[in-house]
Amino acid sequence: MSKRSIVTAFIVLLIVAMISACTSGGNSNGGGNTGNVQNQSGNSSDNSSNNNSSGSNSGGSSSGGTSSGEQVVIRYVNWNLGTEADNNIERQMIQAFEESHPNIKIELDESFDYSAYEDSLLAAAAAGKLPDVIMLSNIPFGLSNEWLMDITELTKNDAEWANLPPALEQATHYGNGIYAIPAGMFFMGYFINQDLFEQANLPELDFAPTWDQFQNAIRTLNNPSEGIIGLAEEVQIPEWYAASVDSKLGWYAWDAAAEQYHLNSAGYIEGINKAREFFQGKYTFDSLSDEQKAQYNAGWYGEVWNQGKIAVRWEGTWATRDFSNLNFNSRFIGVPGGRFALVGDFMGIAKSSANPEAAYEFAKFMTFGKDGILKRIELNVDGSYTSLPLTTDASVLDQYFASGAYPGLKEAYESIDQAIIEGVKFVPGYVRSRWQAPTGVKIGDNDNASIGDLIFHSTKGNVRFEDYADQANKLANEEYAKAVETISALTQ
Repeated sequence: MSKRSIVTAFIVLLIVAMISACTSGGNSNGGGNTGNVQNQSGNSSDNSSNNNSSGSNSGGSSSGGTSSGEQVVIRYVNWNLGTEADNNIERQMIQAFEESHPNIKIELDESFDYSAYEDSLLAAAAAGKLPDVIMLSNIPFGLSNEWLMDITELTKNDAEWANLPPALEQATHYGNGIYAIPAGMFFMGYFINQDLFEQANLPELDFAPTWDQFQNAIRTLNNPSEGIIGLAEEVQIPEWYAASVDSKLGWYAWDAAAEQYHLNSAGYIEGINKAREFFQGKYTFDSLSDEQKAQYNAGWYGEVWNQGKIAVRWEGTWATRDFSNLNFNSRFIGVPGGRFALVGDFMGIAKSSANPEAAYEFAKFMTFGKDGILKRIELNVDGSYTSLPLTTDASVLDQYFASGAYPGLKEAYESIDQAIIEGVKFVPGYVRSRWQAPTGVKIGDNDNASIGDLIFHSTKGNVRFEDYADQANKLANEEYAKAVETISALTQ
């Protein structure tokens, strides 16, 4: 894969638009937990379908890609399906698709082990039973196992594919092909407890406040003696801060144009130090003493937020359904400077699929197709559709926001050209570059701390990141380069 092709996959375009909390395009526990790439994957059953394909789909096709009346079986795996008894919105979507495509039967494996998703997918593939449509923990995982079909021919004449938010669409390109389908789009950033601002007679933080406004609000509202904590936790600041002060950088100081991380940049180091200041200043839950924590009777900051006692919290928009049911008012404000994080979920179509056109038609309905998005809006009686719509179609967006979107999301969507893409789902080697690679640095009793440990302890003040910034940056880029080399050989 050429350097230009790799760059194309990662450039954060200006656009108008993870597994405990990682889902497809319309469910309640969407793209969060993006770091848990290690434990996901799918299943299948016997391949009993006929390939009666009729060529590439166009925008409004409902033929399912088959030219005969014979029924086609499409095997599907996703971790968001719940149980048959639950009949959640995902299963209702499947039923709606089958009703509108009577020649396509969607087959699920109810015995699939979703607690070991990737291991289960590996076992299914080894048994020759890889599903036709696969929810991906991350695209490189599917590519490195040589499972994913190049769907360029299926997408090139599809007008609705052209309506995808460009940043997510570009993330599906590797080499000269397209190997995934955007399946969900979520925002990550800060949420505020509006009631605490009102009680303190303090103006609310607007969407994309300045750093000074953000910092001052946290310091003003923080009052553990009164039971109020200013900021839930500080560890996310280094992920986005460098991008807020350097326009060429993205999430985790990734420079798409140069195809490299800049962990030794002034902006990244400053982000770590600002995070440390919040922790050492006792503005976060984890920074409190055991005696102070005891007053909340809580095991972690999420429970304290739910009690209405944290002013500002980081989270993804997959949590908006839960936040809407709390006993206080809250709103999404993104991050200081406006470059909030955009998180994508992705599906793939297996190379082994005997009916790729039908598989594509189904995946499209479940993700970015206009008919499917409108059906999700119709079915969303319980608020479980928390993905932002995977389309730039104005008529769909108008209907989505008119249906009662969570406060702050419309402002964020209008500013989406400033968003930065969280890289775990599509940047090769990201997990090792960000968390797993050993550094050789001794921290406490750990003689060989991982890069994730180094960053974490730096935000706590246990180690000076600037002392190891060049070393960490070199390591992160080496892991990226190794992963690119592997994928390049498979996507020529």
